[in-house]
Amino acid sequence: MTDQQWFEVLVKSIKQPVINGVEMPGFPSDQFQTVIVGSSGEQAIREAYNFYREIKYYASNIGPRLNDDCRILDFGCGWGRIIRFFFKDVIPDNLYGVDVDPGMIDICRRLIKYGNYSVVNSQPPTGFPDESIDIVYAYSVFSHLAESVHLKWVEEFSRILKPGGILIATTMARYFIEYCHSLRGKTHESAFHNALANSFIDTDTALSDYDSGKFLYSATGGGPSLPDSFYGITLIPRLYVEREWTKFLSFVDFIDDRTRLPQALIVMQKPRSDLRDKAKGSEAIIEEKDAQIRNLEFLLRDREETLNNIYNSRGWKLLRAYYKVRDKFLRR
Repeated sequence: MTDQQWFEVLVKSIKQPVINGVEMPGFPSDQFQTVIVGSSGEQAIREAYNFYREIKYYASNIGPRLNDDCRILDFGCGWGRIIRFFFKDVIPDNLYGVDVDPGMIDICRRLIKYGNYSVVNSQPPTGFPDESIDIVYAYSVFSHLAESVHLKWVEEFSRILKPGGILIATTMARYFIEYCHSLRGKTHESAFHNALANSFIDTDTALSDYDSGKFLYSATGGGPSLPDSFYGITLIPRLYVEREWTKFLSFVDFIDDRTRLPQALIVMQKPRSDLRDKAKGSEAIIEEKDAQIRNLEFLLRDREETLNNIYNSRGWKLLRAYYKVRDKFLRR
């Protein structure tokens, strides 16, 4: 079955919970979907599908490839709209969904059924062993985390990812600053949009800060499970990712293209063991060569000093004087 065919099956399952005798992953009410992700039904699933395709693209091109042995973590799984796509590629026992909201985990366990779902604390660590996960993805999670908290999670993902494993996350894109500006001076029914209207009030400064690589965060909160101490509206520029996230993982890609996704996409990878060993070996060779060069420089300086001493010695001066007299005599 192709990815497109699987997408069509999942869309069909919105109204048909059993297809060809198979109970499909369920859906919460349209209203609940909209409150959580801003859309419902086919539109919500299509957005999830586009993100799923991005994950598959990077898994195919830089690894690890999706198969029965691949272990995937949906960080901030919500009501499970994304994780259901991987049932086609990975056995359910190797799929994990975590969320800080116990209500979301209850929905996944009741409606999705396939896979493993558990509540996670707002800050690390998780219960996953070191180097046990192949792919971690987080859709619209790093769009909301405070700076100190999000860096702790990047470090945690570095711990639990296998060598060669990838992290794919999204964050609010640059245009979102101007979107917040467009909401001001208007009446909004939702608390979320009111919060956006009061975020990044100085638009020009926010845009300038973003372009210079600064982390932007508006502490809005998001309910009982999401206090404003760690949850709000977040924009993470590429320059920031290249400067700070690379302390834990290798930079792969940063895409801000609304034709692909409504949020900016960040792709990181944990270096493979063989590459790390080669890097260490290369560093050792470089250090050895540097030491040899330093020794040669010392020897050359010592040789130069010796030659200068000989050249300036009394015997050498007398010898030079003798040759000058001899040359004059021979020219006569």
